This record gives sequence, structure tokens and C-alpha cells, in this order.
Amino acid sequence: MPATHITDLLGTIDRLERCLHALRQRTGESAVVQNLLDTAARLRTDAAELGTPPVPPPGQWPVAVAETPYDPLLWHDAGADDEGVGGHRPAPWRP
Repeated sequence: MPATHITDLLGTIDRLERCLHALRQRTGESAVVQNLLDTAARLRTDAAELGTPPVPPPGQWPVAVAETPYDPLLWHDAGADDEGVGGHRPAPWRP
């Protein structure tokens, strides 16, 4: 969303909050007016988030995979191979 739209939206929320504060002064404390003020505060929070880029959920970050071969020593000590599931070398026998 363009920054000017976000600025306009925040200005509108400012005007709404001023009107609600004036209404509260005229009518006194009211659960309805307080609920509207809380809603305006949530609107402000949501509007501020419009200007930030979305963050991927945990575990969804892009992972860079090297194009170069892995070091064979990574598999040497564990008795594994780099063929994936069902490799060609049997696992060493362990009592």
C-alpha cells in the first residue's frame, strides 16, 4: 500500500479518536464509547502494520542450498552415505 494511503488512513484514525474523546467528554464514561476507542486503537495498530513487509512464519524462511558437492567427511564418521534414504552401503553392525 502506498505511504500516502497509510498516512491518510492514520489521519482519519486521528480524527476518529478526537471525535470519540469529545463524545466521551459530553456523554461521560460509557462502555460503548470505550469500546469504540479500543477499536480505534486496534485500527491504528493494524494501519501501522500495513507499512511493514510481511514476515514469513517460522520455518518458512528461504534456505540457500549450495550447488557445490558436500564434503564426504560429513557422512564418513556416521557410516552413512550421501544417497539419501535407501543408500547403497549397509550401516555398520553395532552390538
